[in-house]
Amino acid sequence: MKNHQSACFLLLFVIGAMLYGVNSLRNSTSAQRDAMQKALVETEAATQKAQLAQIQLKTLEAKTAELRDIYNQWKPHFETLHSAPEVEQRIVELIREGKVFLVSQKFQPIDVEKDSLIPQALSADLVVEDDYTRALNWLGRLEESLPNCRITKCVLSRGDRGNDIHLVLQVQVPILGS
Repeated sequence: MKNHQSACFLLLFVIGAMLYGVNSLRNSTSAQRDAMQKALVETEAATQKAQLAQIQLKTLEAKTAELRDIYNQWKPHFETLHSAPEVEQRIVELIREGKVFLVSQKFQPIDVEKDSLIPQALSADLVVEDDYTRALNWLGRLEESLPNCRITKCVLSRGDRGNDIHLVLQVQVPILGS
């Protein structure tokens, strides 16, 4: 009977080991299932956040579409002139092309705002005395050729001769690159 008892003991030991192994496997499976559920919840939350961010991006794009269109229209005008000498040369060319009589000219760079998108500008003080029509047409061509300029001073008065006008003009042209 001793062999019989040994076999029963061995069988009980194998059954106990199998129960322990099954229980360990069930516990690790349960832990992995819980981790998977937690990962699924986190994935769903991240997906919802991504969808919310996409909706916010589309809303922002819709709100700023007009501003971006305006920016894209004006961007080439600001990019053409990068330095004060280029702006000065362009204004001199416009005076030459307009064939107006220039009495005096003075160019000076000015600081607009320190932390601004446009930190500097070139201020051109021009005094023109010429025929009324030619001077005003030249002023229109100046504004057309430099649409990003700002006329800060424009004084028209009667010129020395019959149909002449005396035009005192101060123009500021923004400079993006220095």
